Amino acid sequence: MGTGGRAWDSLLAERGTVADAIIELDISTAWEPPGPSPRAAARIRRRLRWLAAVAVLALVAGLLTAARPGRGLDPLYTVDFQVLQVRAGGGRFVLSRYQAGGQPVIETLDARDGAVLWRRAQATGEAIVAVTDRIVLIQAARADDEAYDGQLTALDAATGAVRWTRAPARMVGLAGGLVIAEDIAWPKERRGFDTSFGSLDDAEVALPQLPHHERHVGLAEDSGRAVWTADTPPGAVVSFTMTDYPQVSGFSELDSDGVLRVRDMGSGAVARTYRLQLSGTVARHVQGAAGQELVWPAGAGRADVYDRATGRRLWHWPGSTNGYDGPYPCLPGKYCVFGDRRTDVLDAGTGDVRWRVDGYTAMLGADGRQLLMFRQLADEFRPDDLAAFGAGDGATRWRRTGWLLSGREAFELRSRGYFMWRPIDNTAAVIGRLDARDGTVGVIGRAGEFYGSPQCVATTGRVACLAIGMLYVWEDP
Repeated sequence: MGTGGRAWDSLLAERGTVADAIIELDISTAWEPPGPSPRAAARIRRRLRWLAAVAVLALVAGLLTAARPGRGLDPLYTVDFQVLQVRAGGGRFVLSRYQAGGQPVIETLDARDGAVLWRRAQATGEAIVAVTDRIVLIQAARADDEAYDGQLTALDAATGAVRWTRAPARMVGLAGGLVIAEDIAWPKERRGFDTSFGSLDDAEVALPQLPHHERHVGLAEDSGRAVWTADTPPGAVVSFTMTDYPQVSGFSELDSDGVLRVRDMGSGAVARTYRLQLSGTVARHVQGAAGQELVWPAGAGRADVYDRATGRRLWHWPGSTNGYDGPYPCLPGKYCVFGDRRTDVLDAGTGDVRWRVDGYTAMLGADGRQLLMFRQLADEFRPDDLAAFGAGDGATRWRRTGWLLSGREAFELRSRGYFMWRPIDNTAAVIGRLDARDGTVGVIGRAGEFYGSPQCVATTGRVACLAIGMLYVWEDP
């Protein structure tokens, strides 16, 4: 299978023979290096799966090619000194980095040539949370699991000037020119999990939050003006749907009487109301398959699937997995349940197992035709072993080994495609982009000193990868 056309061929000629990228492995035996304690590893794995699941996205459709003929694989430019974070948008790269002398700064570059557009000091606790064509969003927050008392600041993307601030607030995501945020309007209310339903250390228990008020706002991206405000009373549970982080596509609330309110993202108003035939405390809920709602009652009761229109419970999942493992809507008319050694794909109408796959238990994404996963067994990532399975019968459409997902891809999925990397000696590596249609990887560039998994982003005409403090930028083919 081709892996990059002329650029890959020239790289082979320079480096010598490299084994073909497709390797058929025995997936019946798990690779089990030492890891954390079983309980800690289980909680980490489940939370990572949840983050991956809520980011289900439409897979790339464009043909991926190798680096443009006539241009080498070396970077166009680099940033060499202690880069900590990179985000991209509007033809710019926004960095968090240290200057010589130790002062942390936020620095914005013109993606075309690396010219510094503006720079500002970065305060302790500040992080870049989103970049758009017009603004750079900075979140400052106190490190407290039970409260948020931070400030949200929008900087002008072109100049770095402060456009607006809001405090105390935290960002939820972006939606159609709005910044969706949570205002901390009741700061004295206690937050955290209600441990009367079980222990925080029990990964099989779905714990609700303590009853509290919530206020969410839709802020105009350019001015910070509150376009809408939505208050949620204690006892109701808010759910946001994100198909391509940080884009928010859905906002709903479910209370203990079974009243489900679905809000319009543009106005914040209640657009539809349903009454589900349930009662009692809800730990979590998410939009399910078409016309359905997926609900986790508080405690160890597992998940229930409801028909929104009739309110009737369609089926109950009795499996020994909690909400971080599924069931979760993953394909049209289907749910996925992720176990320790296999994934079961369920019929959305009945909950019956339609097909299953062994060895692949970490989902990256899906479209109407296939489920894209990477291998995970015994609490370990295997991001160098990806496969696509047909939606109808689970047949393997393709398999790709030897290329690793970049660090960001396992947590924040991007609709522009999955960035991959592959070491070619002790320090050098090549960067590519996966074509999810057939598993081929188009080579983008090469880095001479690449230690560990990179964080890769893209904006108009450029791809940047951050690896151990150094940023590499290539032309995007």
